[in-house]
Amino acid sequence: MYKATYNENGEYTGFYVEEIHENIPQPNIELTEEEWQQALSKNYKVIEGKHTFSPFVQNKEELLENLRAKRNALLTESDWTQVEDSPLCEEKKEAWKNYRQKLRDLTDLEDTATIVWPVSPM
Repeated sequence: MYKATYNENGEYTGFYVEEIHENIPQPNIELTEEEWQQALSKNYKVIEGKHTFSPFVQNKEELLENLRAKRNALLTESDWTQVEDSPLCEEKKEAWKNYRQKLRDLTDLEDTATIVWPVSPM
């Protein structure tokens, strides 16, 4: 199950997968996988406790800055998968390695309107 935290302005501040993360901060809302992808890549906010499109449009620099911040958070959350003593089998470790590379490749964009975030290999 996907969860997202948000601030008093309705801006997303963190993204979590309930099966992986413990003690998810409040306030948070439950998101479908589609909403989670939208929240990561588009101009969506939490309005009255619901995932909602925001008419606020960012310029490319702001969009890339936000993309990098979210990408870096996801990379940090998955750092444990690449350490030498990770409990993962080699196959899972490789899947996480590929996922992390796809996250890094996100900033090599020509078209910022079609950002597709990779799905973690959970």
